[in-house]
Amino acid sequence: MPVPSPTPPPPTPTTGSSTTNFVRRRRPFLRAFVRALTDSRTLEARTNPSLWLGFVLAMPIPALAVFAGAPTWIVLLSLTAPVAWGLILGAAGRVATVANEEAHRTEVAALEAEREHLKTATSLRREVASERSQREELEAAQNLITTELKLAREIQRTLIPPDILRSDVQVVVRNIPCSYVGGDYLQAFMPKPDLLYLCVGDVSGHGVAAALVVNRIHGHVRRLILEQRPPDQFLEELNRAALKILQHTYFFMTFGVFCIDLTKRRIDFATAGHPAQFLVHPDGSVESLSTPNRLLGMDSDIFDPELPVSSTTFGPGDSLVLFTDGLFEIPGKDDGEILGEDGLRDVLKNLGGLPPALVAGDILQDLADFQGHSKFEDDVSLMVARFDPTAALSASSYSIPISGSQTMQATPFKTILGTR
Repeated sequence: MPVPSPTPPPPTPTTGSSTTNFVRRRRPFLRAFVRALTDSRTLEARTNPSLWLGFVLAMPIPALAVFAGAPTWIVLLSLTAPVAWGLILGAAGRVATVANEEAHRTEVAALEAEREHLKTATSLRREVASERSQREELEAAQNLITTELKLAREIQRTLIPPDILRSDVQVVVRNIPCSYVGGDYLQAFMPKPDLLYLCVGDVSGHGVAAALVVNRIHGHVRRLILEQRPPDQFLEELNRAALKILQHTYFFMTFGVFCIDLTKRRIDFATAGHPAQFLVHPDGSVESLSTPNRLLGMDSDIFDPELPVSSTTFGPGDSLVLFTDGLFEIPGKDDGEILGEDGLRDVLKNLGGLPPALVAGDILQDLADFQGHSKFEDDVSLMVARFDPTAALSASSYSIPISGSQTMQATPFKTILGTR
């Protein structure tokens, strides 16, 4: 017997895109119709003929109700039909107008929003372009300043004296500015074979302004050395120059001049506000050298009445260590306590009798270890002069430890701990 084929199920009505589109098409009409009902212009008979059309078409309704003998409440209700139909047709007649007005308002709002967007975008583009231009100008200016500072650094390096390597005296120099240029000053010069001048100075602050003062001072120092002025006259002349250079500024300068007679083994010196400098003997004992004179560039009279100048003698293997305050005003890595002059003296006690290159290298290495890094926060200058009447090993044969496994040959002695 043949098996009847199953009857396919009736198609299930779907609420797909056609229904959704119908609803979507109907919603704008309903919104426009409701707006038309609430619009006062719908009741204006002169401009809305659909209002009269609806009223006229609904007029027979009350008559038919009376003619049909409808109950009284139906007759009363039918009286409202002309008004209701008038409102309905009147509103329906204005649906297109209301929809067009709404569309126009939407279009105007969209155009205004687009105009504001374009205006905002244009303004943002202008601001970005302006900021980019300003950034480029700042970068160009910064690059120019950096270039000028590098050039100034190279020029100031020419003021650093060369090392003196002789059989009877060896002088090595270290200068580490905390910026491109600094306010420390060092000078080592021999106006004649048996006379050595060593000078150390420090302009308050650091940076370009202090470096300009150093450059102005340098010419006066070289002139006074060539004239072989004694320490008291040296400081007096230099103070006169400093008063002119530093007038109308807040700067001042500390200074120390050491006039060394290699034949007589005698050091005549005078310091003006500068920290005590050290003469280190081969046995590790340290002698402080200073005079209580006042700062340069502050007053015309800088000399202490009791001890304006002083002198001492040196022997074979003694080392004169000159420095600025940046060498000992460094904080410890553990407790932040400043090393101080006493701490520096303790460092020097272990370096008596060593060649000046090793003395300078060990000092800087010990200070770097003390603060935990090799970057100093202030200008650091150091000059070590060793006196020995016998032939000494050339200082250029030594290597100075910097950090880790890195070393730097002792010659030339321009900078240490790297170049910024």
